[in-house]
Amino acid sequence: MKTLDPLILITPVMLMLAVGIIVFVVLYQRRMLQHQEQLRELQSVKQQQLLEATLHAQEEERRRVARDLHDEVGAMLALVRLNLHQMVSNTECKDEKMQEGARHMKQQLDEVLNSVRRISHDLMPVVLEKMGLAQALDALRRNLAASGFINLTVSYNDKTKRLKPKHELLLYRMVQELLNNTIKHAQATQVSIELRFSPSETVLLYKDNGVGFDMATVQQEQVPSGGLGIMSLQSRAALMDGSIEIVSAPGTGTSASITIPQASPEHTQ
Repeated sequence: MKTLDPLILITPVMLMLAVGIIVFVVLYQRRMLQHQEQLRELQSVKQQQLLEATLHAQEEERRRVARDLHDEVGAMLALVRLNLHQMVSNTECKDEKMQEGARHMKQQLDEVLNSVRRISHDLMPVVLEKMGLAQALDALRRNLAASGFINLTVSYNDKTKRLKPKHELLLYRMVQELLNNTIKHAQATQVSIELRFSPSETVLLYKDNGVGFDMATVQQEQVPSGGLGIMSLQSRAALMDGSIEIVSAPGTGTSASITIPQASPEHTQ
């Protein structure tokens, strides 16, 4: 019995040590998981902040270029056109070829001026800042109709609804990205955009009648290239705590559904 006494005493101690070690390991693993989760959250926040800073820098550069185009290049071209008109008007030359050449030059200058105005508007649409997303999409439709590239239809349930300026700009840039892809690759003739506002969310539906594409192939091709195209659209949607769903297949056209929550207008015009 005397030889068993030490064992009886040691056994509870060993059990307590074993339990203590198990508890320590469990707590350590839990702390490590929490630490890893915090690191992931910090990394996600850092990536979002970096993306926001990049997009902000891009918008500032667009604003600067648009201002330079409108205020400097546009003004210089308008002055050249005016000088040409005055020179031709004050000249008593009856040479028909010279008169025809002058008219042709004025026509070319008008076309260049229109191009400068269109590029300046695309870079920083004044209508978007002053009147909101719905009317900016209307202006985009009119510009496309004048260019003859594609037939765009726009519908909305409230023309005066306003979102946060940041959200309006992000949605407008996403529409531009989708339109550029359609014009460059889809061989489409029709595009429709539907904008729906509700108290809980804003939904923008985009659809073209183009040739479509294989989603899996495009996503695989874009991952090594730094996340352009679809990944860029997804990133912009994520900045609004929203989502984008793109559906396409060869021969069926392409549709995109962008949803952002809580479409709270800042003001109504």
